Amino acid sequence: MSIPVKPEDLAATVLEHEHGPTAFVLTVGEDGRTKVIHARAEVGDAGVINAIVSRGVAANALVRPEVVVLWMPAADGFCLIADGIATVDGEPRAETPMRIETFSAVRHKPPA
Repeated sequence: MSIPVKPEDLAATVLEHEHGPTAFVLTVGEDGRTKVIHARAEVGDAGVINAIVSRGVAANALVRPEVVVLWMPAADGFCLIADGIATVDGEPRAETPMRIETFSAVRHKPPA
């Protein structure tokens, strides 16, 4: 079951989600491999997500800016998933600021 979340409603939805501003950021590199990190994901107006990511995630986002941000399932079984386009602040380094402009999001729960 999926419930769409408008980008402009993402910040409020994250506040209601019991895991708050910590989420997984997923990217794909040139070699097709996925890289996943756990990061603080602060959501602002219009669903813009700001996170501090690793060198590898930042490097992936430079070549393939499409990313996924995933919040763990809450007690009600719903996780929160946001798709967006990332921009990286500067060269990839151990703690690289990343800005993600969300274009879609859902609360998702697998069928019982």
